[in-house]
Amino acid sequence: MMAGVLGWLEEPSSSHGLRFAEDDGVGWEFWSYERLAALSLATAAHLRASGVDPGDVVLIGCPTSPRFIGAFFGALLAGATPSVTALPTAFDDPSVYRRHFDHLLDLTGARAVVTVPQLAPFVRETLEAHGCALLFDLPETPPAGFTPAPPPQTAVVQFSSGSSGPPRAVRIGMSAVSANVGAIGEWLGFDAERDRCATWLPLHHDMGLVGSLLFPMSNAADLWLMRPEQFIGRPLRWLRTVSEFGVTTAATPMFALGHVLRRVRPEDVEKLDLARWRTLIVGAERVDAAVLDAFADLLAPAGFDAGAFLPAYGLAEATLAVTGRRHAEPLRTMTVDVGSLAPGSPVRSAVGDARTTTFVGCGRPLAGTEATVVDDDGRRVADGVLGEIVVRGPGVADGYLDKPYTVSEPFGGVLHTGDAGFRMDGELFVVGRLGDSVKQFGQWVFAEDVERVALSVSARPSRTTCLLGHLDGHNTAVVVVEEATAEHAEVIGQALRRHGFELRVLVLSAPSRWISRTTSGKPKRRAMWRRLLEHREETVVCWDSAAQGLSR
Repeated sequence: MMAGVLGWLEEPSSSHGLRFAEDDGVGWEFWSYERLAALSLATAAHLRASGVDPGDVVLIGCPTSPRFIGAFFGALLAGATPSVTALPTAFDDPSVYRRHFDHLLDLTGARAVVTVPQLAPFVRETLEAHGCALLFDLPETPPAGFTPAPPPQTAVVQFSSGSSGPPRAVRIGMSAVSANVGAIGEWLGFDAERDRCATWLPLHHDMGLVGSLLFPMSNAADLWLMRPEQFIGRPLRWLRTVSEFGVTTAATPMFALGHVLRRVRPEDVEKLDLARWRTLIVGAERVDAAVLDAFADLLAPAGFDAGAFLPAYGLAEATLAVTGRRHAEPLRTMTVDVGSLAPGSPVRSAVGDARTTTFVGCGRPLAGTEATVVDDDGRRVADGVLGEIVVRGPGVADGYLDKPYTVSEPFGGVLHTGDAGFRMDGELFVVGRLGDSVKQFGQWVFAEDVERVALSVSARPSRTTCLLGHLDGHNTAVVVVEEATAEHAEVIGQALRRHGFELRVLVLSAPSRWISRTTSGKPKRRAMWRRLLEHREETVVCWDSAAQGLSR
């Protein structure tokens, strides 16, 4: 008997399945679960014939397509472990992608790579050096008598976002994936007969792979899939998909809501029907209450209910989901005194003229999962005290993979996330990365808070980011705007000073594509800080609080 993420293969449906967005902007290619099961079995047989043995790793570099489904589940049916890589389109420089791909092969020791012909020029030389098979054409019909291998112990090697350093390979056990997708279903109250899903998320990212593909497929639910570039080019198509097909369930990072707000007009919304959209999971970045409000206001004329927002917290090292708001619970926010954000100290609600920031609650832990907050000595802190978030539960990964078949730093069921947060009445509030903060006059300042203010006034929010660190003798907030003007910089600099951040503020203009992001859209702050220090000549200072006598 197959169970968990493989359960849909037992008696695959011929009437339910996946729809893949076509490039004409309107059409969809339907693949039933029955047809996808045949493709997966045929791929498993093809992998075995190509030299893939149980326990091997199969690296998948495919766009969102039936080929991806066949490769992923075919690897599992061959007894191998799939691992998904981003495509070259996620990288600005082909040479950077080649180094990235070579690094993945070194880490995973992949026996075969399933990809598309367009990728071959990027990887062929690397594959030959590793003695790795390159597979393009996948048969759709399995050979007679082929028997799947037992499922591998490791369900997937997935990669961390890389926001705080190079992406790390995370080994996720089959039991962890099954536990996490089961807990997600219980959290959402998901019913495959009622609920329909849609996604545009990249499948190499944990929210895209686990939350938006493996979860609905484990429930044999109907699923509509767009490629990320289709969403970026036409975000209205995502909303039209929800409207036209009665989609009830989707997930998104915060930046995508901002993209919709910038690209979708009120007159576009008037033609939509979003009343059946009951679940919109929001995560991957700190949740911004103002953006949620603006998104809900934009879509309200189409029947969108703000109660659909389910802020959540998760990470690749926990398979995916850790906490999430339940449908029956109110959306909770807390406006706090920025000066109280110090690890080990109580977080104070804002009063009077205090500098403030607002946090959105990310809900309570999913079934079987524990999310606690600890101090620098690893001791649990009381409710309302800031510290590091620690996760325990069946979804926690085995550990990082440093080279083939070797797991370093085994988590042992306990995951120290490196994220700062606090609990209040059982609900988790996420503050930011501990490594993306500086201490100034006894108070901690987080990059996310500075960036939120900068983005609110920036004329180019999608080309703006914030870095924190010690520069030229000052704790400095560096705001980088690609191709900024002096006028842009003045507006941002003055807004940050008015907000009261007790830091030197530096606004820089950088060339196009200077800002580096992970393949899931998060700023790679540490990598950019190193680049700033090593190549100051790449940027131009447009505004400096120290030059105006404003730095303390």
